[in-house]
Amino acid sequence: MELRMPVKEIMTRNVATVDIKSDVPQLARKMLELDVGSVIITDGKHPIGIVTERDIVRKIITKNLKPGAISVKELMTTPLITISATEDVTEAMHMMVKMKIRRLPVVEMGKLIGIVTDIDLIAVSAEMGSIFSDLIKMHREKIFTSETPQRINRGICEECGDNADDLLLVNGKLLCESCAET
Repeated sequence: MELRMPVKEIMTRNVATVDIKSDVPQLARKMLELDVGSVIITDGKHPIGIVTERDIVRKIITKNLKPGAISVKELMTTPLITISATEDVTEAMHMMVKMKIRRLPVVEMGKLIGIVTDIDLIAVSAEMGSIFSDLIKMHREKIFTSETPQRINRGICEECGDNADDLLLVNGKLLCESCAET
């Protein structure tokens, strides 16, 4: 079963941006002010790169440089890897894993409209798992009616998790013979 959900459904719409002409201290202040771990670098209205906390550590702190000694252009990661708002969330996941990135700007017609992070994807995955669990519980009552046989061949015991040749329906649960006896 494949579930399609467009990126625009989970993206954050207000994205922290800094113009390419800004300096690194301005960029860092913006990150602190907005409490974000990355800033998209723009040239005019066009997104051209990204600066993350990791970039600051890797390119400034570990080299013992003063933040003013490096330009935003030198600090940013470019080219910017982006995704379309209509692309599927699953595609975003694949891109992020393949490219080893944690943030994926969402761009339409050259304009930045949002960002998807690894945390967004984890949250939606957890929510989908919860929804599937609720759907299974909801349909369980329809599946196991009084007309359902009291014995089912081959399956997983809902108590111990073992694969069993015979399962018994006990109080709405499919149980192996050992668990049904207790």
